[in-house]
Amino acid sequence: MPPKPVSYKGKEYSSRKELCQEYGIDEKRVTGRLCSGWTLEEAVETACGEKITNGIPVEYEGVRYPSLRSMAEKLGLSASALQHAYYRTKDIQQAVEYSREYASRDMTVWGKEYQSLSQVALVFGISHYYLTSQVREGVKLQEAVKKALETEPVQFQGKTYENFVDLCAAYRIQPANVYFRLEYGMDLKEALTRPIKGMGNKNETVYRGKTYESQIDLCRAYGISVLFVREQLRSQPLTFLEEFDVLNRLKEQLGMGKEEMLNYIPHCRIRGKNHKTMAGLLREFGITASAFYTRKCRNEDKDVFAVLKEMQKETRRAYVADGKPMLPEELQKMGYTKYRISQLPRGELPKYPKIQGFDLDTGCMDGEKLYYEILNGKLQEVSQTEEEMGMRME
Repeated sequence: MPPKPVSYKGKEYSSRKELCQEYGIDEKRVTGRLCSGWTLEEAVETACGEKITNGIPVEYEGVRYPSLRSMAEKLGLSASALQHAYYRTKDIQQAVEYSREYASRDMTVWGKEYQSLSQVALVFGISHYYLTSQVREGVKLQEAVKKALETEPVQFQGKTYENFVDLCAAYRIQPANVYFRLEYGMDLKEALTRPIKGMGNKNETVYRGKTYESQIDLCRAYGISVLFVREQLRSQPLTFLEEFDVLNRLKEQLGMGKEEMLNYIPHCRIRGKNHKTMAGLLREFGITASAFYTRKCRNEDKDVFAVLKEMQKETRRAYVADGKPMLPEELQKMGYTKYRISQLPRGELPKYPKIQGFDLDTGCMDGEKLYYEILNGKLQEVSQTEEEMGMRME
């Protein structure tokens, strides 16, 4: 295809290449600038050392600026915020308003100033996308960080934790203590790893024949969150020691050592790993929550692994082609018509292929069901004790 003639400053050129040769500028640079929305004059006349992203001249309140960066410097705005807003809105007025709002945004989290949301996300090991979306919805930055820690995966020292509770459990510290330390001015690493000092006010507590300086000291010795014990007491008619005993027995039956912190009742435990909810496990198996809980409701007495075993056995109709069973949608992609598929021999395929071959017996325990079995036993034990005491008083 022959090159198109170009007219520039009243002079005709046989091609863009000829124009570039006369002005001593690389043709590819001019082409790139034109594709980015520059006029021909801007593409040819702008100095070669200036970046394309900053080289678009803009006019604001009657003043013309050679680039967005120079405008940001003149108005005291963030260059990156101005560029981002301008390329997103294509409106310089909106871009300036956004940049001024960005500059006035409070970037303080637990008393510490940060330069950007990306820095906050990096420091606390949380999702930058989640943090940004929360702030855009009007959530205050510190609240957004705390919400992200509690609901999203957290990265700390190269390792990913399902949530903040699991991170605290790994370092044998209660989440409330970490938050208090963050408010006190510590960074996340120091808040998690700094040794805990002894408590001033101590009420001795006796458990299994051994005396502990306080309830907190007892909980530390067995790796159980004291706040978690007290939280359970809100819904259970038990004393602190009775509820503590329930949770300690749960840890023992789940095979959790004293060094492993218990901050919540795990829905299930598989070969040494706790799962706070079934959601992550079901995603791993390619099973929807509705499908799982529909079957669980039909068999309330069964534990989660009994239900999963039944789902392992479920199959769906398939058709045998080329010596192997295949699903109708796979055959249609290969060009089979519905009639041709109906003539193929019938076969079966697992309904949930990702769970096939997964060992649902070895080291698999339903933590929630186990907790309520232990709790009900403790409630009966307490009730019998109270009845015996009442009979003695009579």
